[in-house]
Amino acid sequence: MRMVDTREAPRRRRRARLSPLTVIGELLLLGGLGVLGYIVWQPWHTGLTVTSKQVELSAADSARWAEAEAVPWDGTIPVTAQPEPAEVFAVLHVPAFGTTYANRVAETTDWWSVLNLDEKGMGRYEMTQLPGEVGNMALAGHRSGPLINSFREVMNLRVGDPLFVETADGWYTYRFRSIEYVLPTETDVLNPFPRLEGEPGEDRILTLTTCHPKLAGSDERAIAYSVFENFQPRSEGPPAELVELNPTMENTQASRGDAS
Repeated sequence: MRMVDTREAPRRRRRARLSPLTVIGELLLLGGLGVLGYIVWQPWHTGLTVTSKQVELSAADSARWAEAEAVPWDGTIPVTAQPEPAEVFAVLHVPAFGTTYANRVAETTDWWSVLNLDEKGMGRYEMTQLPGEVGNMALAGHRSGPLINSFREVMNLRVGDPLFVETADGWYTYRFRSIEYVLPTETDVLNPFPRLEGEPGEDRILTLTTCHPKLAGSDERAIAYSVFENFQPRSEGPPAELVELNPTMENTQASRGDAS
């Protein structure tokens, strides 16, 4: 016969119900930790990881262009061939942004195929001129953001600073002239000859456009103007001034010479 335990089973302690304030507090704590993690991760990612990636990819582009069959230079300034949408066709070197700074330039300013990609991050406005053309070549890039900040240090530029646009043909050297702040609707900064002293129809201008203020949104645009100075064909190697400001360029060029 089965014995029946007549002893009273111990009662389970009921779990206290969470109050709405407790739930809100925990969510705020998790949100705060997420924001703190982002604040730590974002500068590291864009300032180190992406920058290094751009330097490596730019060096690979330069090596690929150097290996291509060279076209004898006839002394005239070459005009870059029309690239395909989202195609990388140039590298921008700006020592004022950092000694080894190099960023690839792609065709179009589309966010999803160019500006937001850490392997590109800088694009040419399609209606503006190409390297070597008389007029205004305008480039766009983010100044702040989670993925890539190509023009983060645009305020480091000083009058006379060099900017170098490298293509398959060689290097176009520009000199920084001025910077201004405009509303996003003031698109005349993209005109063939923008708000700059010079000779319309003769001068070659490089215009960098990015958001302003640096860390507080995009209510305005920072517009940095530079004026073309000279061209150096690829057969002559990178400009001496670029090598002086960025010695790694000389090392890269030397290693290519050894390999050949």
